[in-house]
Amino acid sequence: MHKLLERQLKKSGAVVDEKFLELVNQAYIDSDEDRKLLESSLEISSNEMRELYDNLKKTSQIELKKSENRFNRLVHELRHQYFFYTYDKNFIFIYISDSVKDILGYDAKNVIGTNFTNYYTDEDINENSIKLSEQIVQGDKIEPRVVSVYHKNRDICYLEVDSYPVFDEDGQVIEIEGIAKDITEQYTTQQKLAYLSNHDALTGLTNRYSLYNQIEYIINDSKRNKKNFSLFYIDLDNFKLINDTFGHHEGDKLLKDFSNSLKKHLRQNDILARIGGDEFILVYTDINPSSNYKLAQNLLQNIDQEIAQQYKQLHVSVSIGISSYPKDGQTVDELLKSADTAMYTIKQNGKNNFGIY
Repeated sequence: MHKLLERQLKKSGAVVDEKFLELVNQAYIDSDEDRKLLESSLEISSNEMRELYDNLKKTSQIELKKSENRFNRLVHELRHQYFFYTYDKNFIFIYISDSVKDILGYDAKNVIGTNFTNYYTDEDINENSIKLSEQIVQGDKIEPRVVSVYHKNRDICYLEVDSYPVFDEDGQVIEIEGIAKDITEQYTTQQKLAYLSNHDALTGLTNRYSLYNQIEYIINDSKRNKKNFSLFYIDLDNFKLINDTFGHHEGDKLLKDFSNSLKKHLRQNDILARIGGDEFILVYTDINPSSNYKLAQNLLQNIDQEIAQQYKQLHVSVSIGISSYPKDGQTVDELLKSADTAMYTIKQNGKNNFGIY
């Protein structure tokens, strides 16, 4: 008889039919076997789960180590071009990769705990970057942008930075992670090309292409607001002879000095351009044509005195032709042609003077 059943019968003192007792006894035995089978199954499952967990843990650690090694190799290989960073919602660095030293000269340990704006220059592009950074802190995703920062040696460097917010389980921004790429060489080259596309390489003045665009804008503005402006076509007399006699080096120096002399006669919204070897255009914006005579006389006199003192042996003089909008033309080409015609007339009549179309 099953021990548990025997104890229960003795304790109760009950008299039970033998056939019924056999059935109950068998039920107890069957229950024990089922329990043993269940315990065995649970033990096997538990062992399998433990083994699976251990293997998974080992695999995760291996994969984690591999990922960490890959990241470290990436950081090392790109250390001359990139650095990685993390900052908090107050723009304070809480992590920055050691490669920042290769790019900006700072030790990473000295950067951590500082505000990233401490490294910004005063260039305008940084104002927009700070505004975008504030949006990132609010959880917005922003396109990569260019910032201007100081190298430790005080050189100016340009970085393309790509930052993105990191959220907690509640969807709140907890920090900002990002990557910065050194694009100093590329950026400065692009800026130089952009500058040269709109400026004369020798004098730094507006070139012909940019002049056309600016005059078209002035024409549209003058048309809307019923304003006048004047265009002075200025040409150095006998410049070819000066080049041939004294050499191109002296001729280039004269052109630069002459440009600087013309700049002194500009007001805030006026334009000065070099459109050819010895040809310059000065645009006086928002001015009455009645003022042209006095402006030209003053221009001719002052330039003549200043250049004459610097180049006594060259006998430098200028011829000036003047056109006015809208009287002498309503397009860029018409105004330039009118001023050129007036200037050419002065050339034919002795040079060193000015003429109004």
